[in-house]
Amino acid sequence: MKKKEKVMDAEVVKAENNSKKKKSSLKKESTEIKAFFSQRLLAFLLDAIIVSLIASFITALIPINDTAAKLYGEQTTIMENYLNQEISMEDYVNQMVDISYDISRQTVVLTIVNIVIYLIYYVIIPVYQNGQTLAKKLFKIRVKKCDDSPLSMNDMLFRSMINNSIFYNIICLCLIFFLNKTTYLSVNTFLSILQYGVLIISALMIGFTKSKQGLHDKLVGTEVVLANTRKEEIVCEN
Repeated sequence: MKKKEKVMDAEVVKAENNSKKKKSSLKKESTEIKAFFSQRLLAFLLDAIIVSLIASFITALIPINDTAAKLYGEQTTIMENYLNQEISMEDYVNQMVDISYDISRQTVVLTIVNIVIYLIYYVIIPVYQNGQTLAKKLFKIRVKKCDDSPLSMNDMLFRSMINNSIFYNIICLCLIFFLNKTTYLSVNTFLSILQYGVLIISALMIGFTKSKQGLHDKLVGTEVVLANTRKEEIVCEN
């Protein structure tokens, strides 16, 4: 009888140990929920509007030289002539393109200020604000590293260079000193098309891939998730 009780006790202990081992082999993983495409798109557009307004306000306080002021006046005149149907669409486009090149050469300081503002808004602020710009905070989403390591300045710099046209603006700023008008306008057009192509590819990747990462996310190793929201998954360890 005692032997039978001992055997039963041993079987109970064995069953309890097996149960504990099974529980210990299960690991709870906490994974943040990916941001929705609509949230990212609206935040992207709102951020572009916000930073443009900030840049316009600040650059309006910076005095420009007489040549630049005269060119801006000519630009306004061209626009008025088109609206009054005094010139054709083709003439309007050609004249606006030509005068835009001349304005760019005369307003280098304003371009540099614009680039600095974009760097502050898209790089420095997210690093110190938990991966959020003003629009991302409004839509309750944030940028994070896929491996959960802290966001660095380099991460956000490379990400913004691709996603927020900062690299495009820097290249155009440099090229305007070395290329003549015709060559500059051709290269500028090519770079503009390339930039829009990158944005379209990123949008398709975000909208139709499982990882929800754009080209800029893939290259830097970031993702955009819902802020302060996590879901738990049970993962079986082998």
